[in-house]
Amino acid sequence: MLVTELVKKIDFNDSCVNKLVYANGTVILSIDLCMWKQREYQDGASELKEVTLRFLNSANYNWDSEKREEDIDYDTIIDITCKEGTVKIVLEDEDVSVLTFECNEVQVD
Repeated sequence: MLVTELVKKIDFNDSCVNKLVYANGTVILSIDLCMWKQREYQDGASELKEVTLRFLNSANYNWDSEKREEDIDYDTIIDITCKEGTVKIVLEDEDVSVLTFECNEVQVD
């Protein structure tokens, strides 16, 4: 799936990141997705769903934060954007962390 399609299709705001890994050109985010914020959500359905996002063939990875990536522990997603092939993910815990990288394709598990 194209990252631009993912960003349009899924509302990530207030979902939480459990883990972030960057290895072999792939950015992997394990998140608890807020299902109740999705268009197709129906009352009585599970409000959270564990989802893994794999951003394939990523380049120019940049982590801008006071904390290390491995210290992420249920950080809240404030925003995810994709403009001209650059993905920007803003997280908030006690401080704000910003992750940017170039990527066009994402796999959702």
